[in-house]
Amino acid sequence: MQKLYHTDRLTMAALDPCAAPLVLAYLLRNREDFAKYEPAKEDSFYTIASQEKVLDAESLLLERGQGVRYYIFLNSDPDTIVGNVSFAHIEGPVCIIGYRMDSGYRRLGIGYEAVSFLLSELLGPEGPDMVEADIYPDNDISVRFAEKLGFRYAGTSLFMGRELKRYTVYNPGKRHLSLSGA
Repeated sequence: MQKLYHTDRLTMAALDPCAAPLVLAYLLRNREDFAKYEPAKEDSFYTIASQEKVLDAESLLLERGQGVRYYIFLNSDPDTIVGNVSFAHIEGPVCIIGYRMDSGYRRLGIGYEAVSFLLSELLGPEGPDMVEADIYPDNDISVRFAEKLGFRYAGTSLFMGRELKRYTVYNPGKRHLSLSGA
């Protein structure tokens, strides 16, 4: 995957450590909201130094072709992160997606536009066979969002002792074996 993508109204970019102040501002604006559906984070996570380390690690994953996190910007406001989409294990048969939106920019179609665009870039003949989204059962908004994107319920998984709902979407660019005999 590339480091930078554009649509008519969005820019989706993998950032380097010099963008740590922008990422920190985004995380601080949404700290309370994101905490509902993510593991607890230490106060030290919410520092420029910590975000520089995170962005450095993310850059290394992209360089190795193992994963990528795209930060979403409105083209009309290129200095404010409004969401992010991440893909882990992009080199394997099953890729894991994560996404979150700034609470002030939800229900505007931004997340759907970004994720559907990035999925179309990922899911081709050379892409993974399947993409999985693991969602907390009480996160109804995320469940509806995944379903709107074409993901289907596939069971449960455990993360840090908490049960998650697993949703999957198959790569239409690859042939899939039917086990039903049909």
